[in-house]
Amino acid sequence: MIENTTANMTDPDNKAAMLGAAAVLGTDAAIGFQERAGQAQLVNSEQLPIDLNGDDRAAFEALGITFGDPTPGDPLFQPVTLPEGWRREASDHDMWSYVVDQLGRRRIAVFYKAAFYDRSAFMRLNSVFGYATECVRVGTNIVTDDDWATPAAVAGVLREAAERAQQQLDKWTSRADERGMDDDLRGWIADDTKTRDRCIELANSFEAASEA
Repeated sequence: MIENTTANMTDPDNKAAMLGAAAVLGTDAAIGFQERAGQAQLVNSEQLPIDLNGDDRAAFEALGITFGDPTPGDPLFQPVTLPEGWRREASDHDMWSYVVDQLGRRRIAVFYKAAFYDRSAFMRLNSVFGYATECVRVGTNIVTDDDWATPAAVAGVLREAAERAQQQLDKWTSRADERGMDDDLRGWIADDTKTRDRCIELANSFEAASEA
């Protein structure tokens, strides 16, 4: 169960415990501990946020996700049953977790700020563009399927990503022409060139796979 940290602060004992932790660890560290605990509770629960960040609930249900009634005593969460093989997964950021599918791909991004004074949560669907470009950014393999991230769909979003990288390159080059080259611009140009070239390379590969 995910702890409602805001409601718990109405209990004098819980409030005293938080104040004691802040006095010993420092306020930032105490809040950080609360947020890490909240993330751990989330990924080990059967709950997800009620707020879908503007996405259509039907789009989640089309993936095989089943929603329950709002969790009693907690306005942020509801029980959610995931498709077989899907699971919740923590990230290295205390406020962000993910729902990954049976192939290990991040399909849903989940934000949860467990800090009692500003507790909030939402989730949103990941797009093929978001999935593929994150794989390029972190250097992991893009896993395709026949329904969502098809080779043709992946090739298309990688072409789009390459175009965006080229637009950034044009911007940096123009700025360098106007103001002169510096270390920051040199680094941004190198990064966007690498991204553009990698996206084009992968797009070519996935287009070949889709036509085979």
